[in-house]
Amino acid sequence: MTDLVIEAANSTPSASPPKGASQTQAVNQAQLSSKPEALGAEQAVTSEQGAPSEIEQVSTWYLYLIRCANGHLYTGITTDVARRFNEHQSSSPKAAKYLRGKGPLTLMYQEQVGTRSDALKREIAVKKLSRAQKLALIELGCG
Repeated sequence: MTDLVIEAANSTPSASPPKGASQTQAVNQAQLSSKPEALGAEQAVTSEQGAPSEIEQVSTWYLYLIRCANGHLYTGITTDVARRFNEHQSSSPKAAKYLRGKGPLTLMYQEQVGTRSDALKREIAVKKLSRAQKLALIELGCG
């Protein structure tokens, strides 16, 4: 397991432990003051080797519907609809296998959902809709 070191871009040096305090107490105090939920946007998480990794930001998720050349509808979720649609169109390794060879594809509908959890729940709800209901959703969303 890799230990993580938290560095703050605008942090002030921490006070040195009082005389007689053990090094363990100083480490425990440092761990308490650097809880992940208290990290700001200016802070970065780095591994032991010093390689920076980004703190996961809350991102906005979208639900989208794509129509294939054969008329089938495909439902998916993503944080970037344009990027994901381009992946599907290019038949890249990241494209859904269902859509490969079924082009040209048309992006018919997209809606902002919120969190990933909300997007997954909405995706399941839309996938349970009948074709006619999905087409009605597309009409309402475009109008």
